[in-house]
Amino acid sequence: MTIQTGFSRLFEMHQGIFYTRLLHQAIDLKVFDHLETKITATRLADRLYTHPGATLHFLRGLAAAGLLEIEDGSFVNSDLSQAFLVTETPGYLGEYLNNHARWNLPLFAKLDTILKNGPSPPETPADDEAIWAGEARALVNFQRVCTGPILARNIRKIPGSKGFKRMLDLGGGPGLNAVAVLKEHPGMTGTVLDRPAVVQVAKEQIHREKMDQRLDVMAGDFTRDDLGSGWDLIMATACLNFAGKNLAALVAGIFDALAPGGVFVSVHDGMTRDRTMPPEIALSWLPVSMMWQELCLDQGQIPDAMEAAGFKTIRSRSIAYGLGTMELDIAGKALGKLAV
Repeated sequence: MTIQTGFSRLFEMHQGIFYTRLLHQAIDLKVFDHLETKITATRLADRLYTHPGATLHFLRGLAAAGLLEIEDGSFVNSDLSQAFLVTETPGYLGEYLNNHARWNLPLFAKLDTILKNGPSPPETPADDEAIWAGEARALVNFQRVCTGPILARNIRKIPGSKGFKRMLDLGGGPGLNAVAVLKEHPGMTGTVLDRPAVVQVAKEQIHREKMDQRLDVMAGDFTRDDLGSGWDLIMATACLNFAGKNLAALVAGIFDALAPGGVFVSVHDGMTRDRTMPPEIALSWLPVSMMWQELCLDQGQIPDAMEAAGFKTIRSRSIAYGLGTMELDIAGKALGKLAV
């Protein structure tokens, strides 16, 4: 029998655990903090109190994974590691990656049991404020170096955005997305609306960014609470999933909260092919879907809700956004040109 399909993709998938375990072990040990300049495996083992021989093989594994480079028998960070895995750098994402893993690993530890019996009740309630505060802290640098700049660039392209005066960031987390947008629009002020524990984290970051005079916070539940009125810009990123069956009502409320000529900007997953594409987003949602509830949004679901709410101009496209490919949907309350 001749098999035409190659095996290499299966082997790549099989080796995925190597990349995951090497990466997270290195983050936990703060390996990359010691490799901003060249160092031998023996010297690093002295610093980390690890076995010299095992450390050498471990560093070779990190180099094979593209996280280190080898120069004259010594090891040094690759550009990728230097940019995102050194703890005191502005772009450090190790905490974000570890937090993401904490959501994922429990699924794989008991995948066989869940497949047989379904999910068991979570040990900690999903509305535990401490959990949400921890999530917000893990997102600080992710918003600062990944999503914030992307949002700011895209909102800057909206015709007339320089004239916006008031912005509301729904489910804004630690507030760095809002900070990035306001820095691109000096004439605009804003409010971050999120859970009580989350906006406390946002207040810290807003103060750190010296934006206290232009950006404030409001504690509440954006899926239920009154959103106020007269906003020139309302943005929502990776949070409308929690609206569930009330998505249409929430988008209608956003429409009512906007000033005449106001704009609603949404960045969310837009799943296709029975919620299996894009694969990176589908896999990211997998633990939540199997252990809690399915929160994915289908492509076109948000634009449909925008149209039903009365938005006159809607523009959509796929963009690269942090985790992977997301849908950027921009809706104007009045007829007019919108760039996406």
